[in-house]
Amino acid sequence: MKRELWALTLLVLLCAGAALNVCTADRLIGTVEQSLDRAEHAAARSDFDTALLALNTARDLWDGYRCYTHIFLRHPDLDAIGDAFYQAEAVLRQHDREAFPALLAQLRFHLDAIDRMEHPEPGSIF
Repeated sequence: MKRELWALTLLVLLCAGAALNVCTADRLIGTVEQSLDRAEHAAARSDFDTALLALNTARDLWDGYRCYTHIFLRHPDLDAIGDAFYQAEAVLRQHDREAFPALLAQLRFHLDAIDRMEHPEPGSIF
């Protein structure tokens, strides 16, 4: 009987940890995307200083979760997001309004891919 209780306790802890992981990923990606939205709108108005500030805020938010992301997320995905942040910053510093949306779309694609991977689906469980 003790084994079954330990197994049940472990199962509950694993499920709670998985739910916490999904909530953390959702919250992180949601706040980063809000800053990216602000950067996109500012760049569309040719307000590159505000766009750069919003992009740096998004990167700071992302970097603030470095301990979490480097444990729970795939490193190639982290590298792709880091590269996309730095490419977008370089384009903003050059005041290139035409190239910024494409780089922002690439960054959002990587963030959305992580968000999709973190959500459990029947195909990933069975």
